Amino acid sequence: MVTALVLGLGNPVLGDDAVGLHVAAEVERLQRENPVDGVTVLTSTRAGFELIDLLAGFTHAVIVDCLEVPDPTPGRVRRLDLNDVRGSARLVGVHDIGLAHAFEFARMLGVEMPGTVEILAVEGGNTRTLNEEMTQPVVAAVAPLARAVHARVGEWVRGFHPTAGAGEVAAH
Repeated sequence: MVTALVLGLGNPVLGDDAVGLHVAAEVERLQRENPVDGVTVLTSTRAGFELIDLLAGFTHAVIVDCLEVPDPTPGRVRRLDLNDVRGSARLVGVHDIGLAHAFEFARMLGVEMPGTVEILAVEGGNTRTLNEEMTQPVVAAVAPLARAVHARVGEWVRGFHPTAGAGEVAAH
């Protein structure tokens, strides 16, 4: 049986860094309107070892977080894999283990982790200023990305598994 986790990551007081939390909230709203059995939506402001606890036991996961890159295009969504998560404080913890290492560590311990993981990273424009407001391009990316995530997990639990690689995701 497929069980899917939508995990929104972010810091609610660092502007665009909150985008993962907002996408998860929108997916949760979509789940109330059009429920998909086997889908759980969670959020976290933490990284490293906590990600193991959150992801354990699911067969599939979509992780949404903000991405800091040089010369960003705020609101652009990129599809990353476990080995390509540079630029995310929660996916590559400074004082903790990064996401890829968390998966390796969990597997060494025998913890059942998702076999399918998609990381959707939204390029942020302002992630360093204490501010609860996201920039307009990032706000504009939330609803379309949430719809795409909700559709994707629906495909998974209904048995449809299209191939998806790393790259840019059309969220608008």
